[in-house]
Amino acid sequence: MWVIDIRHWLNKQQDGPAVPQLRLKVKKLAEIITWITLHDQGLSAGDVPKCWRRPEKKSCKGILIIRFEQDDRIHWFCPVCEDEGIIDGWQGLIWDMSKGTIH
Repeated sequence: MWVIDIRHWLNKQQDGPAVPQLRLKVKKLAEIITWITLHDQGLSAGDVPKCWRRPEKKSCKGILIIRFEQDDRIHWFCPVCEDEGIIDGWQGLIWDMSKGTIH
């Protein structure tokens, strides 16, 4: 299980990865944050993000199950490859679409 405080992975402006090696991971986490914060408000969030894992060097075909935990952390789970994680520190970032968030 991944347990991520996304702020630790971001640059000083908190709008992109701190290092190039994190670019794709930050992009996927941003998709998860945007999707769940829109979906939570009943707004169109588009398709649920897909799993990005590559078990045995083949793309996982799973569609993520994403929900908020009681402490407002975001939990995602792939029912196909069983990858999962928790995202903390997402509030107020550019990808946070919650009501009242100023970007």
